Amino acid sequence: MTVPPHATPLGLSIDGWTVLKELGNGGFAVVYLVEKHSRQCALKLARHRDSSGDDKQTHARTMRELAALLHLDHPNIIRHQGYGYSERGNAYLALEYVDGWTMAEWAERKHPTVREILTVFDKLANALSYMHSRGVLHRDLKLSNVLVRRNDGEPVIIDFSCATYESAEELTDSGLPPGTDRFRAPEQFRWLQAHKDEHRARYAYQVSDEVFALGAMLYDLLTDSRPTAVEARFSLNSPVVKPPAARTLNARVPEALSDLVESMLSREPGRRPVDTEALRRELGELMADPSDEYLRPAHPPSEQLQVEAAGDGLPLPGAVSSRPVSSGAMMARGLAAFVTLGVLATAAALWFNPGSPAPVPAAQSEGARSTSPAPISPPLQSAPPAMSQTNLAAVAQPGPESVAVQVQKEGPTVKNTPSPEATTQGRQSRGKAIAAECATMTLVAALAAGCPGAQIRPESFTCPAGSEDAMREDLHWKINEGFDLTLDSRHDPIGRVWFTAGAEVVGIVPQGVTDSRQRAVAPPGTRFYGKAYYLSDKMGRAEGPALVVRYDRVKLPGQDERPVCFVVEMTAYKYEDGRVQASNLGGGYVVDRWP
Repeated sequence: MTVPPHATPLGLSIDGWTVLKELGNGGFAVVYLVEKHSRQCALKLARHRDSSGDDKQTHARTMRELAALLHLDHPNIIRHQGYGYSERGNAYLALEYVDGWTMAEWAERKHPTVREILTVFDKLANALSYMHSRGVLHRDLKLSNVLVRRNDGEPVIIDFSCATYESAEELTDSGLPPGTDRFRAPEQFRWLQAHKDEHRARYAYQVSDEVFALGAMLYDLLTDSRPTAVEARFSLNSPVVKPPAARTLNARVPEALSDLVESMLSREPGRRPVDTEALRRELGELMADPSDEYLRPAHPPSEQLQVEAAGDGLPLPGAVSSRPVSSGAMMARGLAAFVTLGVLATAAALWFNPGSPAPVPAAQSEGARSTSPAPISPPLQSAPPAMSQTNLAAVAQPGPESVAVQVQKEGPTVKNTPSPEATTQGRQSRGKAIAAECATMTLVAALAAGCPGAQIRPESFTCPAGSEDAMREDLHWKINEGFDLTLDSRHDPIGRVWFTAGAEVVGIVPQGVTDSRQRAVAPPGTRFYGKAYYLSDKMGRAEGPALVVRYDRVKLPGQDERPVCFVVEMTAYKYEDGRVQASNLGGGYVVDRWP
């Protein structure tokens, strides 16, 4: 059977399984709900096509996932139901079908109490302890890879495509194992930086990496009332600064739980719980706490997503709540952002000047422990573009990137105030020199140097892993091909808008696109995810000051996200206080590398 790249073969058969609907669609596999002899399962079909030249690698990847699942039999781990081959020869795995929400959707839909969240993570820790005792490491733990079953609330770990086990053959050519960067432990990037010139070196993934990933999942559920939304978030694995304690961002988080999460996210593996069984014992102790603070929802339900998807009652990922956020929550967020930027500038200066004394925080957010200094706040983070190995200082959602801050639009800016003794001529000449120097810096360096507005200049980067195949094979895009889109769907598409340099943007193809080629390969409703940058001079195709948006992920309607390399350059009309003004409606082009 030939599977069209952009169509679900409803009603067709795959090795005797009748396809009922598509459940997921990724770069290496598509998952269908199928039925055979009145039995339903999730069928994961490898996406290899003859033109990819990767049939052996695709088959080996599928067989390794099957082998990992054959080691396991646990109620909170997806169960295999067999495997086979489609009529075209593509390998498939038949898996247990779990009717449920992802953990992020579950948190927004069910408004769980702190104890209910702990109960779910206790079961996950138990499943991981069992998994590790069988020699299997998942290597891609994240909120979207755990489903919470609707009928009984049981969590189920899914997607073992990145998993490994004892004696398994390594299939990746890169130093780090496959996975999602936001949930990688910091030591992975320290290792990669230290071994960047050793092409055959491979990082030895450990149980401590899984503990960190689980801590990142717990942190996001406790600190983010809308975890499915596309927005900037604090980096959890920056080698420069730590994320703020969970209780600092959400006063509803019990202090003991905040301490546990902080230990799970420790920069030093030895300071985390020694394994998932030890973690489970710590979770059990917290679950036994009779305090009322464990019995209330982790977030006020009014702050969580209320918009539901038509037909299935699920929250719409990335949607904005129709209910207003409380003024107290807004004040807490504003204070956290202010403290974050202030401490970040000091931390960045220390990074570039190791001999400087340690900073003394000027203030703490409500809910922070007064017995110890406030944690150094890291850059905000969202799903990032994959960068070259020379830019590994901060990591986020698919490749590591240079240390940069996702500045919220309403957040304060960092300015450099000239001394009152300076003459007008001196101020002007110094201002020109600073502007020229700042234009070549990343944001953290600019903050440390006191640059006006801390403008960001994008650096050269390699496209995200898998983007070349995804663009050529899955999307049928061509290098230098152009598409029209609204640069940031959160603003009015008509006229000029302000973009925050360094912040994430979510572009969308509007309904008015008439070009037949674009409608076929990037139709209306296609979403582009990336970041905005500012160029003060010519760097790419722009002749002068420009807004540059680099999109590293795309999601076509009804399909999963795919890694891409897509760039937009627009004339910059104004630049001030870290923001750049440009038109919000324009065209971009497909690239294989940023110059």
